[in-house]
Amino acid sequence: MKKILSLLIVLVLLMALFGCGGPAVTEPTPKPEPTAKPTPPPPPPPQIIEHRNTDFGGGVPDWVEMTAIELEKLPEFEQYYVLIEDHTGKSREGVEMWAKKFSAMSALAALIQNKVRDKFVGAAAGDKDFIETYMEEVVKSVSEGEFAGFREQDKFWVRKRYFDQDGNIDHEEFRYLFLLTVPKKEISDAVKRAFGGTKPDTEEEISAKERVLDAWGDGFDD
Repeated sequence: MKKILSLLIVLVLLMALFGCGGPAVTEPTPKPEPTAKPTPPPPPPPQIIEHRNTDFGGGVPDWVEMTAIELEKLPEFEQYYVLIEDHTGKSREGVEMWAKKFSAMSALAALIQNKVRDKFVGAAAGDKDFIETYMEEVVKSVSEGEFAGFREQDKFWVRKRYFDQDGNIDHEEFRYLFLLTVPKKEISDAVKRAFGGTKPDTEEEISAKERVLDAWGDGFDD
């Protein structure tokens, strides 16, 4: 009896040692998390390799780093509206020709349109729905006019070199800035002439015209 009991104990120990439910199940090894690709470094900043004053050892004019609003506060520009046209292109001559023939006049027309509309709507805000057509006639008449005082005060260009991420030369381009001015009085006089040449058709338009002229004063100054 003791032998049988000892044999059973041995069997139990062997079963406990080697398991009784078949071969042991091995847990799968977790897959490593994918490694994020490193972000490539940005390309080097563009390099200015020459500008308008390079040949004469001059620097960058002060106005290049100023806004039109800042310039209009200076004594020499207080009677003018200032526009700064900023263009880029592969050819310096091409950029200059485009700016002088097309962009400058477009910029002046946009300035006049914005000034006239703001003053018009501000003075006749309550009747805006009634005077839209009349207002557009005035705007069109003024913005299509010619202004003898509209001129280029200065210009400045730089030639910039751009690089790819490996530091190799990618391309070059010119950046051209034009400083343009137009006398405030000249535009104000043109607006008043436009009022005289555009006839309001409705009572609302007549009333709006009177209020705009009253609000106009000496021009666009607030």
